Amino acid sequence: MNRTSRRALILATVLLAIAGGITVFSSSPWSSMLASMLGETKSVENAKPVPQYSHTAFANSRSIRFLVVGDWGTGSAFQRRVAKGMNTYSRIEQPQFIISTGDNFYPNGAESPDDKKFTTHWKNIYSGDALQLPWYVVLGNHDYRSDADAEVAYSKRDSMWIMPARYYSFTKNMDGISAEFFMIDTEMLHNGGDAAARQREWLDRSLRASSAQWKIVVGHHMIRSHGAYKDQPWMLEQVKPLLDKYGVQLYMNGHDHDMQYLRSPQDGFACLISGAGGGARNTSYGENTRLAYTNGGFAAIALMQNGMYVHFMDSDGNIIYEDRIAEK
Repeated sequence: MNRTSRRALILATVLLAIAGGITVFSSSPWSSMLASMLGETKSVENAKPVPQYSHTAFANSRSIRFLVVGDWGTGSAFQRRVAKGMNTYSRIEQPQFIISTGDNFYPNGAESPDDKKFTTHWKNIYSGDALQLPWYVVLGNHDYRSDADAEVAYSKRDSMWIMPARYYSFTKNMDGISAEFFMIDTEMLHNGGDAAARQREWLDRSLRASSAQWKIVVGHHMIRSHGAYKDQPWMLEQVKPLLDKYGVQLYMNGHDHDMQYLRSPQDGFACLISGAGGGARNTSYGENTRLAYTNGGFAAIALMQNGMYVHFMDSDGNIIYEDRIAEK
């Protein structure tokens, strides 16, 4: 490609970006990235009809309610569309907080707590009236490409951004419903060494001590997936046994830029992938997939006395599917 053609291509891309019709970031090679930027729709291999479901309204219910979104920090029109859908949904169903499954800032995380991405890629995009909620955040692999502790430090400056450490837990209680969330650093586990061992010991100890009705573990990397990354053997080895041992009901992650819901008979917990907040990749169904879709979305969960109810949402905030995860 000569210089004139390259300039013309860049100009056309910028004009499309201004028009709001492209996804700016992709981890694929240049040709695939350009296709994504020009609005290519991603697909679901072996897609199946969405199962029949009954709708449960979350608003005004006795419940702990929250949204789950991941891999969002692109600053793109794609991210803004999902954020608008989150706001549309939240005006109706009234979540109380938001959970991020990591890769909060592309392509290389935040350089410091002063990084402008906290404003341009987070506050300015999730500015809707119904999204002024606390965010509980975990780190992803892209956040590690710069200073991961910058995101920890930023939590001391903005009370809406909650990440007191690279891994931590928090509890929620409402009307006799109790939940504990264990926010883990899967990149640390992937890197191994003493830090990973200390985190596994912390997770074992924390899960053992928890008396919450609902136990939810959140990380960036998947345990199960039929998307781009598939099952992760090191997560199956390091994390799955603890979730089974201590009666965790749900594991949530991002990393795959899609939405998946998996229920393997080998697991005592459900797997929910919510990584479609800032871009899209092709995905697929597997033997134990309940639902898979791409091209943007997020999840919404209500923890009630009689069950954990999950809404699966498209990029515009429309409910695609709902399921109930029974208490153990």
